[in-house]
Amino acid sequence: MLIRRCRPVFGAVGATLVLVAALAAQPQREGRYWTQEWTGEAAAAERIEVRASGQVVVLGTDRDDVRYTLTTRARSERGGTWVPVVFRESGVVFERRTDRTLVINLRDPVCGNCRVGFRLDIEVPKATAEIDLVTRAGGVVVQGIAGSVTAHTVGGSISVDEVQGGVAATTEGGSVRLGSIGGPVNCETAGGSIVLARAGGQARLVTRGGMIQAVSVAGDLRAETGGGSIEIGRVDGTVQARTGGGVIRAADVRNGMQAEAGAGDIRIGKVRGTLVLTSGAGDIVAALQEGASLSHSEISTSVGTIVLSLPESLALTLEASIDLARGRHGIVSEFPSIQVRRSSRLFGPVSEQAAGEINGGGSVVRIRNGLGRIEIRKSR
Repeated sequence: MLIRRCRPVFGAVGATLVLVAALAAQPQREGRYWTQEWTGEAAAAERIEVRASGQVVVLGTDRDDVRYTLTTRARSERGGTWVPVVFRESGVVFERRTDRTLVINLRDPVCGNCRVGFRLDIEVPKATAEIDLVTRAGGVVVQGIAGSVTAHTVGGSISVDEVQGGVAATTEGGSVRLGSIGGPVNCETAGGSIVLARAGGQARLVTRGGMIQAVSVAGDLRAETGGGSIEIGRVDGTVQARTGGGVIRAADVRNGMQAEAGAGDIRIGKVRGTLVLTSGAGDIVAALQEGASLSHSEISTSVGTIVLSLPESLALTLEASIDLARGRHGIVSEFPSIQVRRSSRLFGPVSEQAAGEINGGGSVVRIRNGLGRIEIRKSR
């Protein structure tokens, strides 16, 4: 990625500048661009900070030190006479702090009316306790770290995988892909999709516009998108999901769910616990499971069909209503104890209400539909 010149900020209280011998390859020309590589090493640290421009890749390896490769790619708008100056000023500066932190700063060359792109590849010991990475422009890749990872980019995608600790990832424009994460996840993007394979703790996934997919979350899940679908696999905790426009799907939620779709369907394969489901215009399909512990639950849509499947052994009190019933039977129940009453006028809307107790009653489940159909089914 090419970026315009920016100056990094150096210096930190208690920091010691570390001079590291770096090997530089000869500049190579590729059409209108020149490239050059630098490599260097430094002693490892418990915590590593990276402050850079361009793409940054951090890999946990079996090394017992830190090794980097910096690739600079540059082009001038006024010829190639500036190339030696740009490459002479490029490089990496290490700072060693008293809190067992190694800071890796990328030097940004001054080259006037030119464009410079950077890629910084860093190999660190797998046992590193913490990675804190910030890049002003470019993608971020982190993989194979035993500790935690914090990654932020002003513009670019983020990819993190095989991290045993927690992950905090933010980008001001780009997608985020998280693989196997052993701890909690906190992820936010100003615009782009978010994909999470596994979180060993709770997860917060927020995007202003894009799809969200969470395959497995060991704790609670909060997923929000300004516009896009939300796909959820298994969540051991509770779920809060909201989309401005798109479908919400969940396969297996173990401890209750709140979901809101501005315009789209909500479909839940299996759920235990309290349900609060709302759609501005769409179908809602949910199946409560054996052993579900319910408190007050509500399901509502303005237009669509609501289908709620219940195990025959579950004890609850059900109330349902439709303002404008669709077809001859707006509310259909497979439980005889749920009584349906139809209200009609010669000139006016037809509404239906249903109420009753299952297995002696219990927590109240209210279902409301503006225009459509309600089905209360026995779990198959």
